This record gives sequence, structure tokens and C-alpha cells, in this order.
Amino acid sequence: MISRISLLFVVVLLFFPNVVSADEKDSRIYKLEKQVEILMQEIAELKKEKQPYKIDTKKLKNDISLQDIEIKMKPSPKIEAGDFSWQPFGRMHLDYASFADDRVDHPNGAEFRRMRLGMKGNIAADFAYKAELEFANEALNFRDVYISYTGLKNTEFKIGSFKPPFGLEELTSSNNITFIERSAPTAAFISSYIIGVGASKYSNNWSLTAGLFNDDAGTQSTDDEAWSTAVRATYLPIFDDEKLIHLGASAVYRKPDQAGDSFDFDAKAENALQTTDSVSANFGNADNAKLYGLELAGMWKNFSIQGEYFLVDVERLANRNSLDFSGGYVQASWILTGEMRKYNNKKAVFGGVKPLKAFNMADGSFGAFELAARYSKIDVTDKDILGGKMSNYSLGANWYLNNNLRFMANYIFVDTDGSAVSANDNPQILLLRTQISF
Repeated sequence: MISRISLLFVVVLLFFPNVVSADEKDSRIYKLEKQVEILMQEIAELKKEKQPYKIDTKKLKNDISLQDIEIKMKPSPKIEAGDFSWQPFGRMHLDYASFADDRVDHPNGAEFRRMRLGMKGNIAADFAYKAELEFANEALNFRDVYISYTGLKNTEFKIGSFKPPFGLEELTSSNNITFIERSAPTAAFISSYIIGVGASKYSNNWSLTAGLFNDDAGTQSTDDEAWSTAVRATYLPIFDDEKLIHLGASAVYRKPDQAGDSFDFDAKAENALQTTDSVSANFGNADNAKLYGLELAGMWKNFSIQGEYFLVDVERLANRNSLDFSGGYVQASWILTGEMRKYNNKKAVFGGVKPLKAFNMADGSFGAFELAARYSKIDVTDKDILGGKMSNYSLGANWYLNNNLRFMANYIFVDTDGSAVSANDNPQILLLRTQISF
């Protein structure tokens, strides 16, 4: 490396050009050129070893107290300087849907289901941050935007915008879910990103998470906003490198926005391009809702199953009868190329599929292939609320070219009853997705 003495000679040459003779200048320039040549050789060796580039700012500038800066390139550029770090991330999901119509004309079309950009890292020792924005339907929305504290072992505290602890499928990243869209009951009953505070404790085979929440970041009300509290517990009675069994239970107590005292439980036929809801229970005079969820999942090598059941109990005002809604799903997947789905012990959810060999035509590698099937059912009809019933049967295929690129195909058979938004409308849907994430 270039020594401090060499740097001093550079300064002398730049600012006091007449101090030394021409011969001395030529000699020192030659020495500097040799030192630069040695430095370039060392950089070439570092590249061969795939080590991160490291700039020792203390040696270059002694009069300023700076931390060493380190730049890593996996899975995306990450800059670290002492206790501070910064890393960009994002995703792009491009969907296309083709409908075999039944009673209602559903237009075929394509859309960007979601485009997200964000950054994450540490702001100090034991303090982390995440800030993610989503561009969807020509609107900008907050997603994960929070600060967390991780100074206690296997414990995390959060404040900001994030998902409440409810449901296995909902808490699984949209980058990692097996089907293009989450099941209809998950979409209808579970809140997504809302503002709140939360705490979680976890180990290798159990987790406990709880939080208190307000409403989403874009909501403004003329009265007290909606609020809720949620808790989720999970346990793995079996967990090793090749198999696991996941058990989970969640509960939510939810109060509606007092400006309307209303709840809205609705869902489409497990696609986002449908222009109308398939089932919808939208009603006022609501005092509170209690939601319960049960989770069961298992994995053995490259085969996995999971299912959830939800029950919703709504108490109404003005002496109206309470309401009971329900729904659930069961699904199975088989990864033909032998990969196993990862499990995140901290979040108690499944991760994505990482191909054993990334797609490469030169060496005959084609990535990972997965086949899946799902059945879901939702019922939002009770008493005087005729929101409808719907069952969906889905077949899915996923092609993972590498850790960042996936192609997906779903074929959905829809069955709705006479109380649905589109009564007795039973279309079939071909849904395709191109997914990029980093």
C-alpha cells in the first residue's frame, strides 16, 4: 500500500514544485508509479478472493476520526461504517390475467401488481431501521417503515408501520408466498401494514409476538381512528434440517373508525386484476370485532403443506345481533428439483426457494421448479349481512431461475353462491407473474 511518506512526497511535489530538481522529481515519480503498480496488483488479488473492498480512512486522513467503510455486494450493495449500515432493496411484480367468463364479463389485462423500493440497516448499536415505499395502482403507499431495538437476546421491539402479528400466510413476504396472491380469507380478514408498536421474543422452536396498532399511515378521520391489538404464538414440535411441523395461533381485537363504526370484509377470486370484489360484507353499527386464527404447516425435504382457519366475531351497536364469519385454506407444494423451503425462526414464517443451481444455458442448469395446489373457502354471510360465499381451487407452477428472478403461473377455478357480489359467477382464471426482487 502507499505509505504515509509516499503521500507526503506527493504533497511536496504538488505544492512545492521548485523545491527539488528535475532529476529528483523523475526519480520520485518513478517510485510512486511502482507503488501504484503494487497497489493495483493487491486490488486484483482481492477481487480474485471475492473479499469486500475496504477503505481505511484513518490512514488516509488522520485529522478526522472516521470509521472504516466496508462495501459488500450480497445480495445487493451494502455500506457499513462502524455501527451504521445502509442497504437498498426492492421488488417488481408484473401480472397478467385471462378470464374464462361465466355470468360476468371480467376484462383480461396486465398490471404492475407492486413496485417497491426501500432501504434498511442499522443507525446505531442495537438500533435498526427499515423504510419501504410501494408504487401500485398509480398510488404511493407506506409499507415497512419502522425503527427497531434488538439489544436483548432473541428479542425485538418495533415502532412505525408494519404488519400486525396475525396469520402465517399474511406475514410471509409476497416474494416468498407459493401462489401469486394470498388466499381469499387471508385477504378479507387480516390487516396489512398499519402504524403501531410491537414486541417479539423467539427461539429456535417457538415465538411470541404482540402489538398495539392504530390505522394505516394514509388514513385521516373526522373522529377517533380505528385501533387494534394483536398477539401471535408459534411452536415447532419437530424441527431439523430436513423436516418441521409448525403450529400457530393468533388473535386480534379490533375497534372500527368512530366516524363510521363500520367494517368491510371483502375479497376477490385470488387475483388483483379483477375489477370487482367476489364477496363483500360491508356494514355499519359495529362496536368491535374479534378475530381468531389457527395455523398448521409441515415440511419434509422438498414437500410442504400448510393451512389456516379464521373465525371472525363482530359485536354490533343498537342491540343488533352479533355476526360470525369464517374462512380458511389448505395448500401443498412439491419442489421437483429437490430444494427445500427455508424457515425463518425469528419471524416464524417460511422463506423463499433458492435454486441449488441458478439458470445457466452454458452448463445446462435451469434453476428450480415447483408445483402446488390450494383450496380456499370464505363465508361472509350471516343474519342480515349477505356478503356471499366463495370457494377457490388453484393449481400453481413456479420457476425459480435464481435467487432474484421467478416466473409464476396459477390456474383458478372459482365457485360463488347466490349472495356473492356477482351471484353464482364461476369464472376460471389464468394468472401469470414475472417477479424480480433484490
